[in-house]
Amino acid sequence: MCDTCAPPAPPTSQADYEAMFDAARPYYQAEIAKGIDRFWYPRRHDCPWCASKDLKRMFAARDTTQGKPGRFELNRCRTCGHVFQNPMLNPDGLNFYYKDFYDGIGRATMEAVFDPRTEIYQSRAKMLSPFFGPGEGPRNWLDIGAGYGHFCRDAATVFPGTTFHGLDQGQGVLDAVEKGWISHAHHSWFPDLEAELTGRYDVISMFHYLEHVMDIRTELDLTHRVMPDGGYLLIEVPNPESILRVLGRWWIQWFQPQHLHMPPLGNLLAALTERNLKPVAVQLAEAHIPVDLICAAGAPFMAYAPHPGAPWLTQPRTKWREKRHELVWTKVSPPFLKFAYRADNWLDPIIRRTGQANLYRVLCRKEGPNPLARGV
Repeated sequence: MCDTCAPPAPPTSQADYEAMFDAARPYYQAEIAKGIDRFWYPRRHDCPWCASKDLKRMFAARDTTQGKPGRFELNRCRTCGHVFQNPMLNPDGLNFYYKDFYDGIGRATMEAVFDPRTEIYQSRAKMLSPFFGPGEGPRNWLDIGAGYGHFCRDAATVFPGTTFHGLDQGQGVLDAVEKGWISHAHHSWFPDLEAELTGRYDVISMFHYLEHVMDIRTELDLTHRVMPDGGYLLIEVPNPESILRVLGRWWIQWFQPQHLHMPPLGNLLAALTERNLKPVAVQLAEAHIPVDLICAAGAPFMAYAPHPGAPWLTQPRTKWREKRHELVWTKVSPPFLKFAYRADNWLDPIIRRTGQANLYRVLCRKEGPNPLARGV
């Protein structure tokens, strides 16, 4: 997601982290000194999905994951239910807040988060199984927003005859080729590769991609143009109608500042249908990942006790801040996190049974021209 990423090699020791902090500090301090107000588009007064002016301010949140400066407001449209960041970050802002999250300083942490989710990745791939005969599967699969390639690695155990390609802007997708997890990496933005990608893939997946883009329906139009007739599109995004939204600004699925748009399931189904991307399967229970309470428990600690050497912090690094960080993460937070982990697992079957999953998946099939593109 970021075209100004830090060096690709992930840190392997505290000394490596400190060296990366020191190397990154001049950039961040210079950017912050210029003022961060330039990172946002003007505030909208209507819904980007339905144009209604009946908007509700939900809350303003800080960046509780990295602790970079700024406040990020989410609005909900009372007419259609669409949730969106308002004002929305512009490309310069997105570069600033994505920098060192998936690459550079943050890479080792994020790889550790994504690596052990084999069961989740296989569950996503198995959503396609009913649409292919025994022993059959897709020929060519493009995963957009492929990250480090973990999904493709594990989906290949479900469809061993499928060729997997990945598209992303980070170093991870290039490394996935070296590891043999994908056959080819498209190291670029999706809109920049339309001609190269058109007609090549009978399945395209977008897992936690659409909530990061500036205009979801523009991305769907592009996807329709790229897909062959009969091709499948598999999407997974946050469910803004989940009861877990009561966690407010601490709910991980709001994930500010990165998530720009979160449409309710009905909105996305309608947008797909009107483009002749026919929904053929929807999953809620199967998509749920029980991490909401543990993430909500950890977020205040991250906000209160960030690493004192983080290069985007404007406060001076002091012995007190170092001691506070150590005490919070070794003594104070562990009991809360352990309790939240148990609570997530206890709630998991209830959330699944009641249709309140934190995520939803949609599988759709291209069944003709996009009627909205006529005359364009």
